[in-house]
Amino acid sequence: MTDANTLMGYVIVAVENDDLFIIKMNALGYNFEEKPNPEQTFILDSLMRSAASYGETFGANKITTLFPDFFDFFKLRGFDIDKISAVTKMSTIIKYS
Repeated sequence: MTDANTLMGYVIVAVENDDLFIIKMNALGYNFEEKPNPEQTFILDSLMRSAASYGETFGANKITTLFPDFFDFFKLRGFDIDKISAVTKMSTIIKYS
């Protein structure tokens, strides 16, 4: 994700079978040591939604992440959380009409 020529954040994903895996995600200046500020939260939310859109395009029915750094972030967006993963149906993020 960029703003003009400035890198604002990135998300790395993979689609396997019907799963979209969010492998890594980061926002400008976020260091994982404290809660993201409002701009970082907006960037992370935008990246998560972009990733979901990508996954939907390639047939994913659910979203999974296995890194704990963002579990609180994902929980606030409707993901089910356990000790090793955050998971939700694609319809939690992608709205169908």
